[in-house]
Amino acid sequence: MSTSPDRGWAWLVLLGSVGEHIVMGYCAYASGMIHIALLENFNAELLTTTWISALFLAFMSGSGPIASTIINRYSCRVAMILGSLILSTGLVLTGFVEDIKWTFLTFGILSGIGLGLCYNTGLIVIAFNFEKKRNMACGIAISGGGIGPFILTPVFQLIYEKYNYSGFFLLLGGLALQNCVFGALFRPSKTELAMKSANSNRTESFCDSVSSYMEIVRSGSMLCVCLGFFLANISIYLLYIHYPEYCLQTKSSKMEVSIFLSIAGISGCFTRVLFGMANNSHNIDELLMLFGVFSLLGLGTIIFPLFSSYTTAKVMFACLLGGYSGCCWAVVNSIVINILGHKKLAHGVGYLMIYVGAGTFIGPPLAGFIINYGGTYGDSFTVAGILLIIGGLSCLCCTLCRRAVDTKESFDDFEFTVTADENKQTILVNNSNEENDSFLLKK
Repeated sequence: MSTSPDRGWAWLVLLGSVGEHIVMGYCAYASGMIHIALLENFNAELLTTTWISALFLAFMSGSGPIASTIINRYSCRVAMILGSLILSTGLVLTGFVEDIKWTFLTFGILSGIGLGLCYNTGLIVIAFNFEKKRNMACGIAISGGGIGPFILTPVFQLIYEKYNYSGFFLLLGGLALQNCVFGALFRPSKTELAMKSANSNRTESFCDSVSSYMEIVRSGSMLCVCLGFFLANISIYLLYIHYPEYCLQTKSSKMEVSIFLSIAGISGCFTRVLFGMANNSHNIDELLMLFGVFSLLGLGTIIFPLFSSYTTAKVMFACLLGGYSGCCWAVVNSIVINILGHKKLAHGVGYLMIYVGAGTFIGPPLAGFIINYGGTYGDSFTVAGILLIIGGLSCLCCTLCRRAVDTKESFDDFEFTVTADENKQTILVNNSNEENDSFLLKK
């Protein structure tokens, strides 16, 4: 039984995606609290635990190609349930390992791949089930990424204080299993079935997937978008990993830090919905909006270290970070479809997530290197702000290049034939995309 776009069961699919993003939101955007738990349990160096967190976030984002291949071969439902089982297994094992080296495997790789399958599937399934209201639906779905930190950060902080390290990860693994329930809601949509029907004569092989990705690589517009997301995610996950520790160093308590992250979460919940609704209009350029979002967040990040000792500044920055860091995901499906088309949606998102994964892998250790070599958290935040602005400029370059190409093509498509006599001139306009039009001009 299939779903129809923008109505009926599609809204229950959206509900399932919101639920998945609630789980993902805590694991990803409150990962700074998980980072502190690893630091305290193993008494490890900052750089070591930072690499574990970076590996987890990199596999979360970089699993896009794996998710897109499973979706194209099977379905969104299979990808979500499989990801949930892998994520839960990795988190439970992390709670019982006694050597921090094993957490590179259990938390960094296994949990990262599991969350990546869930995360990418939760994004792609929205594009399959919504057309006219796609950006608004994406905004609602990713608002779960704000609800998760808002509700779950104080709850799991209390769980950590009561049940310690092992109980914390055991219950977090139980939470991850809820994605199996959300995945069960993902009935195949008519768009998804139509895509599979078009490929029914052949099974997509590894070579087919590579061929699709090579076609995407040759897109200059897609490359600009990917570079923008790469630079922005270096900064965003540097901030999310090190913001809690930065607050602790500036005399905030752990409970205060959890409240700051909750504020970031609820701020993101509202702004993502509003951003998606604003971009639902065809008159809005999604890439231009991304330039504004990344640039404003970058400016705020550069300014924050000057006032980091004030609680008010920490609250304001939490609102800014939560409100602007996740808005980009409300429009990512539309951007990929506008550049590559529906048929390459899954592979296009997967390719984009490779760049996001690389950015999330570099970001957290970058702050560790800066601090280990004589810098401060304030210095790392300044670098993050600069990279955010450059990422916004990359998105701006993409939209300017696309407009230049579109303008050139619009002129190249026309041929003018002029015939004249003594009383009138008739200009015939030939356009490859439309019927011929004729205009009568008086002499």
